[in-house]
Amino acid sequence: MNRYCAFSIYGVALSACFGLGACGSDSGAPVADASASEAAPPPMDSASEAALPPMDSSADGGGSVQRGIVVVNGDYIGSTAISFLDRDGNLVKDGCYTSGTGATGLAMTLSGDVVLPTQLAPGGPVILIDRGQNFNALTWLDPTTCSYLRQLTVGTGFDSNPHDVVILSASKAYVTRYAENGAATATPDDFDDGDDLLIIDPTQPKILGRIDLKPSAPAGVLPCADRALFAEGKVFVSLNAIGIDFKTYGTGRIVTVDPGTDQVTGTIDLPGTKNCGAMTYLAAEKKLLVACAGAYSDGAQQSDHSAIVTIDLGVSPPSVTSQVAAASVGGLPFSNTTLAALDGSAAFAVTLGNLSNLPPDRLWSLPLSGALPVRVFESTEAFALGAVLVDTEKSRVLVTDGTTNTPASLRVFDLASGNFTASQTVKTNPAQKLPPRALAWY
Repeated sequence: MNRYCAFSIYGVALSACFGLGACGSDSGAPVADASASEAAPPPMDSASEAALPPMDSSADGGGSVQRGIVVVNGDYIGSTAISFLDRDGNLVKDGCYTSGTGATGLAMTLSGDVVLPTQLAPGGPVILIDRGQNFNALTWLDPTTCSYLRQLTVGTGFDSNPHDVVILSASKAYVTRYAENGAATATPDDFDDGDDLLIIDPTQPKILGRIDLKPSAPAGVLPCADRALFAEGKVFVSLNAIGIDFKTYGTGRIVTVDPGTDQVTGTIDLPGTKNCGAMTYLAAEKKLLVACAGAYSDGAQQSDHSAIVTIDLGVSPPSVTSQVAAASVGGLPFSNTTLAALDGSAAFAVTLGNLSNLPPDRLWSLPLSGALPVRVFESTEAFALGAVLVDTEKSRVLVTDGTTNTPASLRVFDLASGNFTASQTVKTNPAQKLPPRALAWY
C-alpha cells in the first residue's frame, strides 16, 4: 500500500490519517497553501536550454518585470478556477481555466487541490501544481489567452503529491514529490519511488531523472519534501520530516541541491523547530526565511516547535541567525504554508486558529530588526488565510481570506507611516464564487 506523510491542520482530518495509515493528500481539507511567489526568477533563456542561466531570486515584489497576479480559487474538494489580476489587485480575467476544462481530446481536468510554485518566471507560462489524489500533474497555462499549453503527470504509478516546481532553465526543472511509494519497483528508470526531487524537461514535457531525498531526512522520518526555491546558485528544499506513523516529526531541515550536478550538497538544521515548509528569499541581505508550524501530533504543545527562521546564505556553511518564536504572537503556531517578506524590513506570516474559530487565523508583520510583531489582520475563521503576496515598491500586502461564514475575498493592505491600512477587498472569482487560496506574480 502506498504511504503518505500526514500534513493536516484539521484535527479531524489528522485523526483520520492516523487511523487509516494513509492520506491521499497531505493537505487535508481544506488547508491554505502559500505559493506567494514574490521571490521570482527572471525570464528563462530559451536560446541556451542546456545551460543554467543566471537567475535573480530576490523578492521582486511586483516590479516592472511583473505583469500581474495569478490566483487559484478552490474548495479543496473538486472545484478550482484560475483568475488573473493586475498589479493593483483589479480583476482582469475571471475563472479563465476551471475544473473540467481542457484541450480537445484530452482530459485536462483539475482537482480541488491546486497550488502554485514558490517562484514563477515573469513573462513565462503559469504552472499549476495539481496535488489532488489520482491527479498528480503539472499543467502549463498561457496567462494571456488562458489556454492550456501542455501537461505532465508526475505520479508515475502512485499518488506522488507534488508540492513545488523550480524552473532552472527552459529545458530543466525540479519537482518536489512529497509522498513515498510503498510499492516501488526495483526498476531505476520508472521513477516510481517518491520522496524525491523529480528532474523534468518542461518543454517536452517529460521526466529525465530523480534525486533521492530519503538519505537527507532526519533519522527515523521520511523527508516529505515540501517547498523549494532557487537562490545563490543552489536549490533549497524544505522538509516536513514526518515519520511513517504520522506522529513522529524530525527537527526542521533544509536540503541544499546543486542544480549543475543534481546532487545533494548539504543540509541545514533548524534547531527547536518541526514541520518546516514555506520559504522566501531576501537577495540583498542573502537571508533565507522559513516557516515552521510545529508537530500537529503535539496537540496543545504544537507551538513549542513553531517559528519563523532566518538563515544566512552569505556565509559558508549557511547558518541560522535568528528565530521568531510562536510565543511572540500569543503562543499560536505559525502556518508553514504561508510566508512573504517586504524588502529586508519585515516578514509576513499567519498564525493558525482552531476548529472553534476562537481564535481565527491572523496575519502578522514580523520586523526583522527584532521589534515586536504587529497584527495586521484577523479573519473571522480558522484555516481561512492562505497566500500572502508583497508589492515592495508600493508597500502593499495582499492576503487571501477564504472564509465560509463571510464573503471570501482577496484583502489588500497599504503600509504608510509604519501603519497598515485596509485599502480594498477583491472578489477574485465572482463567476464560480470559489474562495481564493494561492497567489503568485507572473
